[in-house]
Amino acid sequence: MKKIFKYILLGAVVIGASSCKKYLDINTNPNSLTTATPALVLPQAIVGAASISVSFNTSFGDFSGARANAGGFGGFGSVVTYDFGTGDFAGLWTSTYDNANDFEYIINETKSTPSQAYSTGIARIMKSFAFERLVNQYNDLPYSDALKGALSLQPKYDKGPDVYKACIVELNKAMADITAAQAIASTDKVSASADPMFKGDMDLWKKFANTVKLRMLIKMAGVPALATEAKTALSGINTTIGFLTTDAIVNPGYIKTERPNPVYNSIGFASNGTNTTTSRIPTRWIYSFYTGAKLSDNFRGAVIYRGFPSSIINQLGDESTGVPPAAAAGSAWITGNNATDVLGVAKGPTQGTPVLLATESNFLLAEAYARGYLTGNAETAFNEGIKQSFTYLYKTVGNTVDPSKNVTVDVASYLTNNVGSPLANFSLATTLEQKIEAIITQKYVALNMIANDECYNEFRRTAYPTIVNGSIDPLKTFASLKSISTRADKLPSRILYPQAEYNLNPTNAPAGINKFTSLIFWDLN
Repeated sequence: MKKIFKYILLGAVVIGASSCKKYLDINTNPNSLTTATPALVLPQAIVGAASISVSFNTSFGDFSGARANAGGFGGFGSVVTYDFGTGDFAGLWTSTYDNANDFEYIINETKSTPSQAYSTGIARIMKSFAFERLVNQYNDLPYSDALKGALSLQPKYDKGPDVYKACIVELNKAMADITAAQAIASTDKVSASADPMFKGDMDLWKKFANTVKLRMLIKMAGVPALATEAKTALSGINTTIGFLTTDAIVNPGYIKTERPNPVYNSIGFASNGTNTTTSRIPTRWIYSFYTGAKLSDNFRGAVIYRGFPSSIINQLGDESTGVPPAAAAGSAWITGNNATDVLGVAKGPTQGTPVLLATESNFLLAEAYARGYLTGNAETAFNEGIKQSFTYLYKTVGNTVDPSKNVTVDVASYLTNNVGSPLANFSLATTLEQKIEAIITQKYVALNMIANDECYNEFRRTAYPTIVNGSIDPLKTFASLKSISTRADKLPSRILYPQAEYNLNPTNAPAGINKFTSLIFWDLN
């Protein structure tokens, strides 16, 4: 049985819950210790992971170019200067370790029981997913010595690439163990109610693991010191298992008045109908990918943005008196007034929470094909990535495409409307760099306000979508007008470790980390 006794920063201070709301979390009161079985912990941990995905998305909306400050407010401070400190973004660190601890508990409690291989495999996959996401923002971090509670109160830090490699080992083991267990009739099934992401479909879990692995290996392959190892792993990746062709979405049964979906709750409305996003509006930069300045996309623009094509927008860092406030009717990213079933990003309080979408899976494949890591047609995967983006945005809260929408027709019109742009017409991208620019730019558009953290990751890794360093033109850069960054692009290179790490784990927490010059291992720009 699990004693619900958590330690902040891997074992130093008792905490009760992560910074983001975990709707099924049983870890509510550390002063009243309880016990739970892996079967109870698994669904709440999956829901917790999805909620953390939303936290990462919203936390990096300003860095990625998706959001700007709205008028009617003052004192944006580090939001527009990037002069953030060790007290900022700490919730991403603590909530991720809290969540990983849940999955570690499941692994430890089930790994010795062959019939529970499915639960063990899911936990290994989600733990690896959690650490991959954490490395992408912090680089080096505790892994091999982490999640041991009182046995390791000051865990050592592992190098970012080593954490990646260890996670890939775990993903491989999870896929192999699940496959083996599928051939054994006595394997305990994971019920649909215990699996709010794939409803117990273990083939989908393997595809999810393979897609996360692909994402990690692509990042590694661009690093000279890791390229040979990563490319070898890519050449041996199990294409029979395949990759996500459907969206990985978590929905435990969100309820508007009691536990609304965290996407809707964070960029739409609270359960009482209050607008939760009054201080942010879209940037002129991101808007240009819909209104024709860069690409013409009235299809997705109309389902994402309130009032499109005349939405209230701004440039990050412009705090002049002429900047308009956010719409009184509600968030810029919801197309209805306190709506409960619309299309786009914020669909309604009962929508599922996206964790990893089929659109991203296809763009990963497109890059792998273009670079020769895998054998396949890059253009086909690229076009499928665009199609899957339309498909997700056209879905209702019930996760089905709205009958008024025709994905095939609209995608064809989108490609026709942008027939002269290599960013949409892949056949015009004749060089490898042009192909990668098109792939990453379309991924950027597809993940806008869905996975802003991955948009930011991919910009740092590839320098796409292209910006003009040092420009103050809102169509040429998404860097803030008030940036104090010393980088040529005027953007941050990373976030900082939480101050609590320096207080509680001072021997191991890396010193001298600079938010403008310290890089994640896959960032060569």
